Amino acid sequence: MKKTMLLKWMAATAQASLLAGALLLALHAAADPGRRDGVQVAGHDAVDPALRRFTGKVTALGPANKAGRVATLRFDPIGPGMVAPRRNELRGWRLTFIRGKLFGRSLWIKGNTPNELTVRDTDPSLAGVVEGDILMIELLDPKKVDPNA
Repeated sequence: MKKTMLLKWMAATAQASLLAGALLLALHAAADPGRRDGVQVAGHDAVDPALRRFTGKVTALGPANKAGRVATLRFDPIGPGMVAPRRNELRGWRLTFIRGKLFGRSLWIKGNTPNELTVRDTDPSLAGVVEGDILMIELLDPKKVDPNA
């Protein structure tokens, strides 16, 4: 009788240990982005770790020109490792809004200062952007940067 209870207790302990180990393994796998051939997986997107990115939060919108088009906005860097860019460092990079009324819209940067950027004249107006909108700026292919952007 005591031997049977001891065996049941040992089996239950082993099962609980295996379950706890599997749970810890699953949590570790979910918390740590996987890697596939040098491409880091973050969420559902494959992200090339060599891709240069900048994220920022809109702090103000520039004035509209005579035609009512807004081409300039002010921003602050946000996120780990983000620092203000140098003057015209972002020229030719793609700007995508990831929060706000223009969510998902992409434009191209004509020029920038450490806390302000201007989009190309051929891009749509920034009207509708408000303080607090979040933007992501990416250098998609450094060989294809348009020097005339």
